[in-house]
Amino acid sequence: MKPRHPLWRLPAALALAAAALGLTACQTSYTRSSVPVATPGAAAAASEPDAQRAAKVRLELASEYLRAGRSSVALEEINHVLSIAPHMVEAYMLRGMIYADQHNFAAAEADYARVMRERGNDPDALHNYGWILCRQGRYADAEGYFDRVLAVPGYTASARTLMAKGLCQQSAGKAGAAMATLQRAYEVDPNNPIVAYNLASMLYHAGRVADAQTYLRRLNGSDLANAETLWLGIKVENALGRRDRVRELGSVLAHRFPNSREFALYERGAFYE
Repeated sequence: MKPRHPLWRLPAALALAAAALGLTACQTSYTRSSVPVATPGAAAAASEPDAQRAAKVRLELASEYLRAGRSSVALEEINHVLSIAPHMVEAYMLRGMIYADQHNFAAAEADYARVMRERGNDPDALHNYGWILCRQGRYADAEGYFDRVLAVPGYTASARTLMAKGLCQQSAGKAGAAMATLQRAYEVDPNNPIVAYNLASMLYHAGRVADAQTYLRRLNGSDLANAETLWLGIKVENALGRRDRVRELGSVLAHRFPNSREFALYERGAFYE
């Protein structure tokens, strides 16, 4: 059986943990209906705040489109932001993440070169750039950036950076290190479904089935369960010989995700594919 360690597939993962995997530039509370309209020729004192408000609204829209997996629309929005506010560092941070999502790493690097010149010690910028490096397979460099973030005094978002570091180590094939890092992330934030799923997946493939069950039981009992987490839970319970629990989770999978690939595998009894 060949191990498979997905990052709890996008866009679902991105929607649930966008901030954790880099979308830290967008913390506004603006809504689409509040978009201000800039009036050409207005007094500078009035137009500048309006332009900034418009840029922030567009920035939030761009982040929402990226969370929804619509990176092309997100890019259109963020380019509009930069036409309004060409010096907004947060916009370059987000655009770099959009480019990375599109595998346009040269453009992502160009945006983050600017970001790092202006905010080279900002933990959000360091975290985001670490993830961009990881997406390129530059795992050692990425870990260095994540470690720099975690060393920032008073840093309050260690769970997201530990998660990103653990997932990056997982991609690098460093299973032992990844499990240790994700366990640290889970200790800080036990409610994060991506941490719980990926940690359980790694434990299952390492033969630590009972440990995997510990992390999955809580996740699959919550509204955050999806077809993939339920299927992994079924495989874990099957390996433990708990047929009643297999049937129980199978029933949930059939009810909630009847058209999923995972339900088709369950119906075939393909527990080891």
